[in-house]
Amino acid sequence: MLANIIFNSIWVGFVAGMISGMVKIGWEAIFPPRNQERNATNPPQKLLEQLGVPASVTHATITVSDDQKLPYVALIMHFGFSVAFSMLFVFLANYYADVTYGQGVVYGLVIWVAFHWIILPACKTIPAAWKQPWYENLSEFLGHAIWGWTIYIVAIGLPVSGVYF
Repeated sequence: MLANIIFNSIWVGFVAGMISGMVKIGWEAIFPPRNQERNATNPPQKLLEQLGVPASVTHATITVSDDQKLPYVALIMHFGFSVAFSMLFVFLANYYADVTYGQGVVYGLVIWVAFHWIILPACKTIPAAWKQPWYENLSEFLGHAIWGWTIYIVAIGLPVSGVYF
């Protein structure tokens, strides 16, 4: 039983994490949380630099469509975070149905508060919440709500996940 839950949490979490990660990037494309100056080194890049990874690595890009530079290291961090927390959501939902409260929206908001109000400011990766522009908090609040909801929708769409509405 536990082996099945772990296996299903991994593969369903991977699928949910990739899809919800795309949704979150799409959200940030239409409602950017940071101005261009603050986004020159985005939070995933800064966190890696704080851990000793050189800027030449954290800002590494690949070029697509002849002139579009994609910061692939930041994207790996973004999707890695999304996949890991999607796997956690699916795993927890098998034991604690309360984690699905609000169809995943509450889960997304708990992750937002934990990282954007507590962990990242404590690490000095981003400013404290009250020192961030209001639109950054609003964008991240709504983006994480939609991200959590997307994880839930994907998980209930794959019934082997053990997440049911």
